[in-house]
Amino acid sequence: MDFTNRHIVVTGGTGALGSAVVELLINAGAKCSVPCFDSKELESFLQKDEQGVYIKTPVNLTDEKQCQSFFDLAVSAQGDLWGSIHIAGGFGMGNIEDTSKADFMKQINLNLVTCYNSCRAAVQHFKTQGNGGRIVNIAARPALEPRQGAGMTAYTTAKAGVAALTQSLAAEVIEDNILVNAIAPSTIDTPQNRDSMPNADFEKWPKPKQLAKQIAYLVSSDNEVTRGDIATVYGES
Repeated sequence: MDFTNRHIVVTGGTGALGSAVVELLINAGAKCSVPCFDSKELESFLQKDEQGVYIKTPVNLTDEKQCQSFFDLAVSAQGDLWGSIHIAGGFGMGNIEDTSKADFMKQINLNLVTCYNSCRAAVQHFKTQGNGGRIVNIAARPALEPRQGAGMTAYTTAKAGVAALTQSLAAEVIEDNILVNAIAPSTIDTPQNRDSMPNADFEKWPKPKQLAKQIAYLVSSDNEVTRGDIATVYGES
């Protein structure tokens, strides 16, 4: 896949999956714009000094104005937007009796609102440019198989919203040649997940670099017809 001079926003780009996506895209010639909430995240972000990487911090994607401002600044710095990948989010365990409304809303804001705000800003730029575009969101296995969300109902609900947003938006913007898709991973093989589940079989978990390839295809010009898909990327788990 050739991304030469393609400008792509990657929210959550400093995390384990986001870093893998940015690395793949930069190596394929893309220009990546990465919003960062906490500057400490940049300490382990290996691509921060790469040519073609634009970083803005602090950016709170749950705030509509901050999100739109970031997209405006990114386009001003890097040129017209080709694609937008929305990885920003957060995981939360907890039975419903132990999960307050505040905790529930935290999951909604981290996972669904950040995605909604980013989709909205991206679509605005795509329509202004008039050349179409690509959006890839990140759902999760429990979003498609809610019974697997026992003990994490707030997270499951938020990610189910991401899946619904993806499919409804895909139908809304197809006449503008904007293709909207998502992936739904099972547990991703990251250091944090290994620490929290030390007895799991890590080999069965999908790896960030494997998921990055799937995301890259969906956001590439090679993808000419896939829209409204929630690709199941479970690995062997």
